[in-house]
Amino acid sequence: MTVDRTGEPTARAQHGCLFCDRSAHTILGESASWYIRLDAYPANPGHVELVTKRHVVSTFDLDGAESAELYGVLCYARNLVEAKVGRPDGWTIGINDGEAAGRSIDHLHVHLIPRHNGDVLDPRGGIRQCAPNCDPDAWTGGDLTAHRDVHLEG
Repeated sequence: MTVDRTGEPTARAQHGCLFCDRSAHTILGESASWYIRLDAYPANPGHVELVTKRHVVSTFDLDGAESAELYGVLCYARNLVEAKVGRPDGWTIGINDGEAAGRSIDHLHVHLIPRHNGDVLDPRGGIRQCAPNCDPDAWTGGDLTAHRDVHLEG
């Protein structure tokens, strides 16, 4: 069961959804619309997830209040992680929005992963490494617009 921003149960909870059943998690912090939990399979120590209290599948399904709250919850989560595991050298913040993007649980959650120099061999490109044709060496020099095949103008 999940609750709405007033703390009341909401009928929008998805039966059987891992993230709608908040009793299954150790909640590290929460706001009106979000809760913070440890990732069950952390990429690095301190890897947490920000999860919507309302059953929402996509980032684009958030309402205005949930969207507005997200940045504050993200900063709060960062402070929690730094207090527990220390200050990392960087962060990866990620949302797998859709199966093609790697979403495995159909409930919106935002990964906040502490990163450290040397935790992967070559971190250049960061999140771009999830897609084919990621070659950071190809990004040096040349025309930065040469490979654009989708134009959003007009």
